[in-house]
Amino acid sequence: MAATPQQLNEFLRRLHLGSEVYYVGQLCDAWHMSTPGGSDATTFHLVCHGEAWIHMKDGTEPARMSAGDIAFFPHDAAHTFSARPVIPQQPFDCTHPAPLDVHAPGSGLLCGHLRLPAHIRRLLLASFPEFMLIRPDESPVGRQVRSLIEMMTIEATRNELGVTAILDRLSDALFLYVIRHALHVEPKLSPLLATLSDEHLRPAVVAFIDAPAEAWTVERMASLACQSRSAFSERFTQLVRMPPMEFVATWRMQLANGMLADGNANMLDVAMKCGYESEAAFRKAFKRIIGIPPGKARG
Repeated sequence: MAATPQQLNEFLRRLHLGSEVYYVGQLCDAWHMSTPGGSDATTFHLVCHGEAWIHMKDGTEPARMSAGDIAFFPHDAAHTFSARPVIPQQPFDCTHPAPLDVHAPGSGLLCGHLRLPAHIRRLLLASFPEFMLIRPDESPVGRQVRSLIEMMTIEATRNELGVTAILDRLSDALFLYVIRHALHVEPKLSPLLATLSDEHLRPAVVAFIDAPAEAWTVERMASLACQSRSAFSERFTQLVRMPPMEFVATWRMQLANGMLADGNANMLDVAMKCGYESEAAFRKAFKRIIGIPPGKARG
């Protein structure tokens, strides 16, 4: 993968991930856990030790996971997580998990999720597959991921103050490493990176990102890309999975969301920095894309 554009680094830096680990424990014998999927969560399962199997609902062959492997579900696809390649009859009651113990038989598991806003998922994860199995030994970021997994496993075995909070924050880092892994393997999985890596679209997109408050139209962006309006719009929509001006509005609202995290931010000032001369138009666009009124996004 070519050097990551600074714009993507800044985008990731502004994300407030808020990952949550919802299961840590030791499982033995014939267990399985299922999820119906369909939520707005991005989910992961980490095998700390032992092994497990992932069963997708589309009938594909189950995937075997070994210690250190990560199952990543960008769009919360329905799946079953089990001890065997054939799903056992009896589901596992995960409400009272046994403590994680690397010396005990069975498998040690750590499961988490994060809820990214819809506009972030569109820019970052829209082209990701339903399921990714990441094996650190085969990953371009394997060394870092192995170190992080070791740290998470050690932390998960402790009964000390702040364990849950620490695991949540380490899960944020794990998510970013998963994104890095995926974009090393296939850069076009991220609509945003695909756009910034495209020689025809990059000049227009970078110019907009560097000056989002200026007046932007499809014609202006097409001119910077040295393309006709129709050719630019078609190529952009194909790569990004949204029209150019929808991308412009989405990027602006992500910026606005970050600015509003400062509870003292002036609404009109934020609107103008994001290319809106009218506070009413800004509020309407923010509500449409972010899903809440801008007043509720204040820190």
